[in-house]
Amino acid sequence: MAVVNVTAFFICLFMLAYFWKESLVEIFPVFTCMLVLLLYVLAFFHRLDWIDGIGVFIIVLFSVWLAGRKREERNAFGKQLLKNVTQSSFITAMFLLSAVSLCTSQKVVTWWDDINFWATDVKSLYYLNGFAGKYGNVAPEFGDYPPGGQLIKWWFLHFDPHMFREGFAFAGYYCMNLVFMLPLLRKMRGRNIAVMFGMAVSLWLLPGIAEVYGYDGFCADLTLACIYGGFLFAVIDRDGKKDSFYYGRLMLYLSVLVLVKSVGFIWALFGILFFLADRYGRAGRRRRISGDNRSDSAEGARAGGLKDRLRTLAVKAPGQTTDKTSELKDRLRTLAVCAVPVATGASWMVFCLLMRRVTKTTTTAVKYMTTDEYGISGYTGDFARAFLEAFVRLPLHKNRTPAVDLTPLSFYLCICLLVIFFYRKKLMPRQQERLVLWFGIVSGALFYGIIFIAHITIFATETQYLEASGMISSIERYGAPFTIGTLLFLSHIWMDSGGNLFAEKKRLSGAFFQKYGVCLCFILFVGLTTEWRTGYHGLIGYREDAAEQLAGRAEMTDEDAALFLEKIKALGTEQSARICYVQRDDEPRWVRNSYTNLEASPISVVYHAVNLNDAVPDWMAEEIRSSHAGYLYVEETDADVGKVFNNMTDGGVFSCETLYRIEDDGARLRLAAVR
Repeated sequence: MAVVNVTAFFICLFMLAYFWKESLVEIFPVFTCMLVLLLYVLAFFHRLDWIDGIGVFIIVLFSVWLAGRKREERNAFGKQLLKNVTQSSFITAMFLLSAVSLCTSQKVVTWWDDINFWATDVKSLYYLNGFAGKYGNVAPEFGDYPPGGQLIKWWFLHFDPHMFREGFAFAGYYCMNLVFMLPLLRKMRGRNIAVMFGMAVSLWLLPGIAEVYGYDGFCADLTLACIYGGFLFAVIDRDGKKDSFYYGRLMLYLSVLVLVKSVGFIWALFGILFFLADRYGRAGRRRRISGDNRSDSAEGARAGGLKDRLRTLAVKAPGQTTDKTSELKDRLRTLAVCAVPVATGASWMVFCLLMRRVTKTTTTAVKYMTTDEYGISGYTGDFARAFLEAFVRLPLHKNRTPAVDLTPLSFYLCICLLVIFFYRKKLMPRQQERLVLWFGIVSGALFYGIIFIAHITIFATETQYLEASGMISSIERYGAPFTIGTLLFLSHIWMDSGGNLFAEKKRLSGAFFQKYGVCLCFILFVGLTTEWRTGYHGLIGYREDAAEQLAGRAEMTDEDAALFLEKIKALGTEQSARICYVQRDDEPRWVRNSYTNLEASPISVVYHAVNLNDAVPDWMAEEIRSSHAGYLYVEETDADVGKVFNNMTDGGVFSCETLYRIEDDGARLRLAAVR
């Protein structure tokens, strides 16, 4: 059904572009958000595969619609479609998305966070056809992580409904990020192959200026950055847009933003504040224009007769609105933009509450805010020194770039200088320039402050951040929504208005630079400041060590885990199940357990390291109950397991390395072997 889904996707893309009269690269992120929200609803009901039927319905509906149009309407649609698909922006976008999808189709999961959650969870989503049931999430310590990015990965994984292919998930992840960069291409002119290729490569390498984790893992912070940056530009991109497109795009962006990661609400809040500030600024400009026009009209009226005076005062000044219904609609739309992300974020929180999905960081944060169980880290001074050194001295990525290695501080200052440059070159109105400048300064300062506070509270036990070399990695990753998001926002402004600089100096720039100068400057900026090696490795170079990394993953599965994985095959992959896995307490195995979780998904596994020689039946029964598991597995041990489990087992004889079904009536816990 891959052909059906892709065909339906492009039909919707073409129809929305026809209805809104926008370029296809601007519709790409909007419809991607629509697709995420549709899959989000289907996942609650374990009906993700209904997307196939919906795709067929869209194709049939489009065929009927097209057949029912008059010849003139079909011709108009065809001309608009031909114009859209032959634009250099769309050709470049299709080349980029296709090349990235093909080049990354052989990638395998290697990043620790992917093994801990992102890859393990999307594998569960793939097999269960939706979200796991109560106590069934496969990463118990990260249960309330939102599924926005996971759903697009599922859509790509569904291209092969018979085999879970990690490479397809990577293709979905990269396309999810790139579609929010595609509007950068909308002002491209001409079809110069070298420029089009350079722009495609630049979009891929753009995040490498300040973030590298997204090139080899499912870094949700990079996805946040791409959506956040796209939203900021969508706020100021008002002229010539239909109200339904302008406000609809803002609502869709924010709705998906809060579904990408738990901290998405912070960036949604920043985005909403920027939206309200811009709206207030626009209203102020309209009032000033209205006042100026009214004064001019009144002067003319005083010079004429009474009839002319009344006629002049009755004329509505340009930009002035006296229609209270229109003003009410505008306020309702503004309220909707602010309310929709609250609704989508709250829906996920309610679901997590009902399904008992929780994250250890969420639990820790709640305890910090509601109890005195935790205090500020005793290493606050050391954290502060590491943070300050990393912020001022260390570059945002480890490998050197061709020209400039930006530190967080220099990047912060660079953003301010770019905004000032845009203003001096009149690429932005004066009031809007001030808004962007102050918003960038304040939002950056606030979020870097939030990052530091997180390290002395929630992450206080993670001592790797006590060194500047560890702290810079954290700043780089968690600060990506600010760094990459703001950079993407400013890139949008440059690509949208930078051509005016070359148009004003025709004698100096020449015909070629008038047409391609803005693109060449963008390509040059990215080329000189990005980390090429990481970008190349994420797209092509990863193949050189893929086999070695797969072998390393296999080594993390020891004999005990391998036997366990073999035993649980009897449960299949079509339903959610939770297993309490009792391990020996001879050594810590929490790292290996994460690898086991990835292989076991969609089966959820919780671990108990127990010395069974010291355990008693009643205590063990309560431990099993507290795991909320439906099955029990005990690995081989030298301890006397009979004294602990025999009285729970049907037949009175318990065996290690056997999978048991847990039957609990509240009074007695019974174990029945799974045959």
